[in-house]
Amino acid sequence: MKNRIRKKIIYRLPVLIIPTIILILYFCISFNSHVSAEYGGLNDISSVESVLVRKGDTVTSIAERYAQEYSYISVRQYMKDILDLNNMNSDHIQAGNYILLPIYRNEA
Repeated sequence: MKNRIRKKIIYRLPVLIIPTIILILYFCISFNSHVSAEYGGLNDISSVESVLVRKGDTVTSIAERYAQEYSYISVRQYMKDILDLNNMNSDHIQAGNYILLPIYRNEA
């Protein structure tokens, strides 16, 4: 009886371990590539500036206002980086709040 139970356990062990290892490797690899892709552009930030949101402002209007002064990238990419830096999903912001603007190192 003990041998029979032991054989069942031995046969089931690889069935449980192998998929578990594959899942762990998959999540490690996919998480690492996701982080690299998402934050690749944000690595060039030399500092940030906090800006008060005025009535009628949107992330797009703020990006258009500050992109040339604070970055060497397109307004569209600068807007995306502002959204990423502030963990925002939408262009809409509320007057009276502060948002962080990335300031990039000089492209050299």
